Amino acid sequence: MRSKLEEKKYTANSIQSLEGMEHVRLRPKMYFEDCFKENNLNALVFGSLCHAIDEYFDENCSEIIINAVGNSLKIEYNAGMSLEKSHDLTIAECIMTKIGACSNEKKHLEVGDEFCRVGMAIINAVSEKCELKTIFNRQEGHFIFEKGKTVSKEIIKTDNSEDFTTISFEISKEIFGDSVFELNDLQLKLNALKERLPNLKIETSNL
Repeated sequence: MRSKLEEKKYTANSIQSLEGMEHVRLRPKMYFEDCFKENNLNALVFGSLCHAIDEYFDENCSEIIINAVGNSLKIEYNAGMSLEKSHDLTIAECIMTKIGACSNEKKHLEVGDEFCRVGMAIINAVSEKCELKTIFNRQEGHFIFEKGKTVSKEIIKTDNSEDFTTISFEISKEIFGDSVFELNDLQLKLNALKERLPNLKIETSNL
């Protein structure tokens, strides 16, 4: 008697090709082990701070404001994300949509090693919606992403000489279920980060 495995024939047509970030959404436990192990979304906060901390070590970023409520996360900091072109995309869009770009763009390898284990593009992929606003070198960029894909972008010149970045994520409930940001644990971990980076002001607007 033949087994079900023997009865099922695999051909080239059986191979499933997944576009863009679909594989992240289908296998989230491969990328977000800490979130599923701790039953909260806190690890996403630290993955979202990588660019700000990279700029901190170049003395370009001195303040970060974090707002984490339910499954929504907003990060604001006083440094811009580059809007220079790289392979037909701005560096900012590459960081947000291309796997590995977040780590590859780091000027300080230790930041990439610690904070880019997942990467901004992977976090973007598990967000129903993500919005990036940034000012860099007198250019202002506004990007909207859905499930990791760019759906809207605008880059204009601005007279504002103060660089800044705001990134807002609406984390997918379909992927993470009822998991939310656990505020007490998050505050403890942020306090530990503050001790390591004493010249970086980290504020939490709701913790």
